[in-house]
Amino acid sequence: MADVMSMEEIHATVECLGIDLSSFNLDSIRLPPGDDLGIISDDEDLKRGKSLEFEEGFGNIIVVHNLPVVPKEKFNKLEKVVHKIYRK
Repeated sequence: MADVMSMEEIHATVECLGIDLSSFNLDSIRLPPGDDLGIISDDEDLKRGKSLEFEEGFGNIIVVHNLPVVPKEKFNKLEKVVHKIYRK
């Protein structure tokens, strides 16, 4: 297993290199699947717990994000438009 650096060591290293960490969105960093690069996950405790169980019996589900907020009287029209788009 690779050596793990503490946040203090990371801050000291980037300071020596003249890198401004505030210009990075650390939440946007994605590691290659199956490779932790020696970084301890925040959710390691979840991996040690019992495995997840999924309900069966659901058909296809599409989750649509960023729909406009509409008044209650226009909701049915918006719903019909979304159904029409995804029916294809």
